[in-house]
Amino acid sequence: MRSRLVLCGLIILLIAWPAAAQQPEPAATTQSKPPAAPKSKADIFAGYSYLHFDSASMGLPHQISLNGWAATGTVYVYKPWLGVVADFSGNYGKNYGLAFNAYNFLTGPELAYRRGRNSIFLRGLVGVARNNVSGTTNSGLEYGGGGGFDIGLRPHLAVRALQADYLKTHTFGVDQTNIRVSTGLVFRWGSK
Repeated sequence: MRSRLVLCGLIILLIAWPAAAQQPEPAATTQSKPPAAPKSKADIFAGYSYLHFDSASMGLPHQISLNGWAATGTVYVYKPWLGVVADFSGNYGKNYGLAFNAYNFLTGPELAYRRGRNSIFLRGLVGVARNNVSGTTNSGLEYGGGGGFDIGLRPHLAVRALQADYLKTHTFGVDQTNIRVSTGLVFRWGSK
């Protein structure tokens, strides 16, 4: 499963690299820096999500791999580097004869460093996890943090090359430590 995730990430990078290389060169008449791309007021991300689910904490022999979707919306409120993020994901899989569904509903602050069309971000998250194991559902507190980086293709379009989050969850009466990795497209709106 990890090899599929790595393969998906490499394919996205191989697609994004030539598109980013086609950007026009700045005029060579002066030695000044090229103009910076405008900073977006909001970013919307949608893509693939892989969750390393801590089923061992529930008494199962090993942790399992779940696949699914992820979506985030970030609004940059005060400065172009300070935002508030809303993060949602759903991951699904079967193992040990059981069906697993894991949903995350999170929010928190995000710090972004932008250079041209590319950006690196760090964030803290808190919210609710809703886990379902073969029809038995339980919800609980979830918190964590993570970060990632985006490769800009156009002023309003980027590839999220990597987003990784460490998530601590309390459902079914036990604490779980989950790792989530996502990749996909970012749509940028407005300028700041």
